[in-house]
Amino acid sequence: MLGTASEAKKKIYRIIYGYWQSQCVYVATSLGIPNLLKDGTKTVEEIAEKTSTNVEKLYVVMRALSHLGVFVEKPGRVFASTELSELLVRNDSPSIADFLMHITEPNMWDAWRELENSLKTGEVPFELAKGQDFYSEYMTANPNSKKLFNNAMSFLTNEAVDPLFEFYDFGRFETVMDVGGNQGTLIANIVKKFGCKGILFDLPNEVKTAPTNLAKYGVNDAVQVVGGSALESLPKGADAIVMKYFLSVFSKENSIKVLTNCREALPKHGKVILLQTLVPPVGAPVEYPDGTIPALAAVQMMITNPGGYWRTEQEYKDLFAASGFKLEQVVYTGTSLTVMEFSVN
Repeated sequence: MLGTASEAKKKIYRIIYGYWQSQCVYVATSLGIPNLLKDGTKTVEEIAEKTSTNVEKLYVVMRALSHLGVFVEKPGRVFASTELSELLVRNDSPSIADFLMHITEPNMWDAWRELENSLKTGEVPFELAKGQDFYSEYMTANPNSKKLFNNAMSFLTNEAVDPLFEFYDFGRFETVMDVGGNQGTLIANIVKKFGCKGILFDLPNEVKTAPTNLAKYGVNDAVQVVGGSALESLPKGADAIVMKYFLSVFSKENSIKVLTNCREALPKHGKVILLQTLVPPVGAPVEYPDGTIPALAAVQMMITNPGGYWRTEQEYKDLFAASGFKLEQVVYTGTSLTVMEFSVN
């Protein structure tokens, strides 16, 4: 029929429009518009006044976001919140808004622009764009970006813990060490839920402010905070090591270094518990029920990390086998997060 696009063409258009959408959502969230509308409707003039923006230009963005379902436009250029915009309200608790702000902040977009160059040179896109390592240099020099990253990681952890704890029992361990645990949200939840002791291990600049986060859970006395590099050595004292997304930042060679250090830090009966979103094998569904598309997230990991990306279940099996570990069990939690438990071989 004349004027009707094929489904293939519609899908390509949606993909092309993708960054337009995310940038409009980013700007609205950065301006705090979801917060402004959570208590009631407002005219575009009122929103512009409170956000110090140009009324007519703001209206163009608000109308577009209404067409996307983020807001609702009513007669008289009046706007109201929706279920989508309510997810983007920012407060003291980590939320999906923090994840949005981290993933779509301008400096991250600068890195994505270097993707093609990276494919040709093998360099890290973020380092090509900014001349800095993302974790140790850039976030140290940019505290707001660091806060967004920390809150984004805490949000992802909070989303995962309830289904994780339903399917996997950490209570059989006396002491659990979270390697690469950032602000300690995961280990705090484990300690609080199962009554074990905890160790939080990450780079010194990552764990510097972790005690403040641990205090929110009331577990400071039960969690030892240790700063260091997993590429060098790990503290002993834990009978289980948990790593959530941590190996994603490393190349195969450095992953083996980390796992070798894990093996040296564990007792003979020790376990490594990998918490990871797995890239589906060829022929399997590519999207998890929660909306995660692991293969696409793997590209994001490659944008900021030298050699790091999300892997398939078989790739993780091979990686651990090369490091002297044996797979004990795989636990599917019903979310995008899968548990792979390994023992010292």
